[in-house]
Amino acid sequence: MKLFEVVPSELFSVLASPNRELYADALDVLYEAYGDSLKIPESEYYRVLRNRLEQQLNQTSFEGEDIDEEERQDASGKTRFLIRKLGSRGWFEKERGRDFNSFEEYLTIPSYSARILEMFHQLRDNQPMRGFSYVYGTYSTLTMANQGDSYEKMMAVYSAYDNTRALIKMLQTVYGSIKSYFQKQIDMSDVNQVLAAHFDDFGQRVVEAYIRPLKVKDSVPRYRFLIQSVLNEWLEDQDVLMAMASAALQDQRRDTLENCRYDLVGKILWVKDRYERIESEYLDEIDQQVRRYTRATTQKLENLTNRDQSTRGNLNYLLSRLARNKRADALVEKIQPVFQIFEQSYLSEKSLWLRKRPVRKPLAETLSVEKETLSDSAMDMAKELLASPYGKVALEKYMRQRFGDKKVLYSKDMDVHDDYTYVMSLEAVLHGKDRNSFYWVEEMEGSYQEGAYTIPQFKLIRKEDK
Repeated sequence: MKLFEVVPSELFSVLASPNRELYADALDVLYEAYGDSLKIPESEYYRVLRNRLEQQLNQTSFEGEDIDEEERQDASGKTRFLIRKLGSRGWFEKERGRDFNSFEEYLTIPSYSARILEMFHQLRDNQPMRGFSYVYGTYSTLTMANQGDSYEKMMAVYSAYDNTRALIKMLQTVYGSIKSYFQKQIDMSDVNQVLAAHFDDFGQRVVEAYIRPLKVKDSVPRYRFLIQSVLNEWLEDQDVLMAMASAALQDQRRDTLENCRYDLVGKILWVKDRYERIESEYLDEIDQQVRRYTRATTQKLENLTNRDQSTRGNLNYLLSRLARNKRADALVEKIQPVFQIFEQSYLSEKSLWLRKRPVRKPLAETLSVEKETLSDSAMDMAKELLASPYGKVALEKYMRQRFGDKKVLYSKDMDVHDDYTYVMSLEAVLHGKDRNSFYWVEEMEGSYQEGAYTIPQFKLIRKEDK
């Protein structure tokens, strides 16, 4: 579906006009006035808009716009014009109240407008956005659903898929934010600006809001194994998969039972694959960008500080030569308009008080720390994951046997005849997108059916051995 089949074609025209700043403020007032209501009286929006933007309205002439001369006379008329203009462009719709004896009209916000207004407000907000606990949310949902029925397991799979997608989007946002701070740093020429940008903006909006929670509270390494173990348990139990597929069909997730099963298996494999790669392809890349930014900030501060020291050194040399020059009085009069020169003195550390001598503290008794070891249950789970027939090692061995001496494999070459080969064929497609895989995947149109199993058409190509 095309964009302007969803939103009106002139929706963004107000943001391209010479008075776009005023229209943007009016839209933000609309967002705040709307709040969590289903609808707002037009008179209420008129009152808030006029009070908030009265000074801007008086300074705006609306030259070249279709405003009536009567409306142009004062802030009240300009406010009515703003409301009419935003309504005609599709930012809100009007409806009459239920009381037929009243002429009150109400404004309702369409879904597309609500999403855009929410995004605009977030961009204008100076408060740092906090990341959600996507990893812990996925872990807790899967753990609770593992003790529940098939419907809860099915909902947990879709919830884990949505949370993982949101996590990836958040990591992309963090990566892009770090890149933007690089560009801001280039334009800075003051030491205080660089320090404020690093500790206040970058430290609060990126590190404290996103990176630190991922490292401490919402840690991927902490919950990754537990998430994958639950998904592996469901993936290996065909009865559980069919029960979840039946629940998904009743929930109208897909049109047939086989499609529901295919969709659930695909989402489980996708979540497992993302948690397998998230540290190497996302978190490590972000850490590297943070180190590069921190190193660049340190170099920027050193350069600015050295330049400042060099300036002070030149000024000190100039004043020293003036003090030894017999014509210093005449030269001082010439440079006085350029430099503000005052006599300086200082107080030593002993002028007002005496430094307290430090007192050596007695050594505390040594505490013994017990070495933490993994529990037997955690070790059993780790061994079970490593020995899983659907694990990464097993998949690598299976695909090398499937390739043999061949350079290319197609869907028909996967020999899908039971549940094991069906799952391995789907996991092979996901693994082919991994940079560390010995082959790469080329997706094709259509699907291939072999017996009761249907898989997408694809082409697997072995990479050249180095």
